[in-house]
Amino acid sequence: MSEPTRRDAVRTLAAVGIASLAGCVGNNGAAEPADEPELPSISERWVTGTATAERTLLPHRANDAASRDRLELVLDGAYGIDDEGEQVPYWLSLDEIEEGERYEATLREGVRWSDPYGPMTADDWVYYIREIHQGPENWAASVLFPYWEDIEIEETGDRSFEIVLSEPNVEFPTSPALRRSFCLPRTLIEPYVEEQDREGLEEDETISNLGYTGNLGPYTAAEREAGERFVATRNDDYYMRGAETDSELWADAPYFETYEYRVYGGEQARLQALRSGTVTTTTVPPLRFEQFATDDDRQFYREPQDHVTTLAFNQRENGWEPLREVEIRRALSMAIDKERIAQSVFRGYGEPIHTFQPAHSEWHTEFETAGIGENYSHREAAMELDGALGPEYGYDGATLVDPEGEPVELTFVHVSDGNRPTALAEFVERELEHLGIAIDRQAVTFDTLLSSFVENEWLGDGEEGEVEEPPWSAGEYNAGPREESASAEQWDLLCGVQLNAYRHAPATTARYWLEDGDMNFSGYVPDADLAGLYEQARSGENREAALEELFATLTAERPADFLVSQDAIVGYHHSIVGPEEDTGDWDRQTWHVGRR
Repeated sequence: MSEPTRRDAVRTLAAVGIASLAGCVGNNGAAEPADEPELPSISERWVTGTATAERTLLPHRANDAASRDRLELVLDGAYGIDDEGEQVPYWLSLDEIEEGERYEATLREGVRWSDPYGPMTADDWVYYIREIHQGPENWAASVLFPYWEDIEIEETGDRSFEIVLSEPNVEFPTSPALRRSFCLPRTLIEPYVEEQDREGLEEDETISNLGYTGNLGPYTAAEREAGERFVATRNDDYYMRGAETDSELWADAPYFETYEYRVYGGEQARLQALRSGTVTTTTVPPLRFEQFATDDDRQFYREPQDHVTTLAFNQRENGWEPLREVEIRRALSMAIDKERIAQSVFRGYGEPIHTFQPAHSEWHTEFETAGIGENYSHREAAMELDGALGPEYGYDGATLVDPEGEPVELTFVHVSDGNRPTALAEFVERELEHLGIAIDRQAVTFDTLLSSFVENEWLGDGEEGEVEEPPWSAGEYNAGPREESASAEQWDLLCGVQLNAYRHAPATTARYWLEDGDMNFSGYVPDADLAGLYEQARSGENREAALEELFATLTAERPADFLVSQDAIVGYHHSIVGPEEDTGDWDRQTWHVGRR
């Protein structure tokens, strides 16, 4: 779960309308700076204003953007993917030995942990992957556990290791398995691994205080106020200064003495901080952008996001049972005008989408889609809904009633942070009320949304009231078969998270849409053979055809209503040199203060 960012990192869910901006590490493809006769001077501070605090600093547990933002400030990670889908080496490079089957990772020389852990080695990586990501019954609760099942990993040298897949997967290099992933020193975690002591691992002070990061990132953790501030100081030993790059700016990167994330409780306070210069950068919701459009003291950029804004349908035990039917989900989707959402709620900084890919993805195709063009109609939606519900339900005048003759009321939960999430929720509520459905709309914080509504647990009863073990579990966001698993709080509709569509590794979206996917929090069970299509896409055999059929199927079955893909409006202080339109922030560590 995460907030939308430009970087294509291991990120899954994002709070609607709140972009989280973090320091990204440079790479060998850094663009040439414009007219820089000499290296810039080091400035005092950089402050990013954000709406969400980190949930964890444990590397293998961090799958929300706020947590990863903080970690990526002090840990570059394995390697990244640029906007063209090309590999950007950080700590290591990944070479293909046999396409889709065998890969060799080679560590960069000179990367090292803090004392007393010494150089980062292949042994650290092999041990970490085997014992943490592949540990028995996922004892460490690694979020990358699903990506490392049935994969062999062997050390081939002090700085190299080989990865052998049990089944071909041409997307492995761009999947979340290794790219931008972290590691921990073997000697630091070994005592906890031997005892499978998850609690001890999570409470270790060296890990929780980031006391092992050495020269592995541009900054070093310095101060943390839980839920409020995270401050890091410039790392004088940052390994990228000695790397061969295409830009001389890396020679003294980064260019700020301190880098801070500051959490603001409300949108107004965060935007005021941008206006006053208290923060260096934050995102500006489209609804508020007009207030800044003529502000000469700020510069703004439009950045397409790889996340998709969705309306989730709860198909688990505590959701409205008809939502498990394709026809019901399609009828509801037909009543929601995606084009008006893009223009009114997102003020043109979003595009209606036809399937589960952002509009700028090569995999986005304009399939015939409920809620767009001729397929948007309250009248037709009500007729389809009435027919799909059958004789047990019906209309009493303009009101939809259930088998007991009571009005149908659906609980609709959404994020409370900011004006746009509320505006989006209000728009969806009005659309669905045209179908005669009463809506109980509840606004909650993003953290509450995750913990009380997205996370779920197994409820199955065994003998004498004991809870039996589920036949399978994919973790806290998919605790088992939907018939006996549910979130702590009841809900039917949910809006306020965005899903990473993994446009560079689209088969990764299996985690949302297969019954046992680790991020299938809504309990969707596909009617079609999605598992077969995902397997074909990963194998590389007729990959394009498989993905086209896959996304056409998702459009037809509508496991969630895919609404829009958005662009972020990112504001910076006028003095910042480096950001450019539509280029992302992968070279952020070369950004600096220049003359206006």
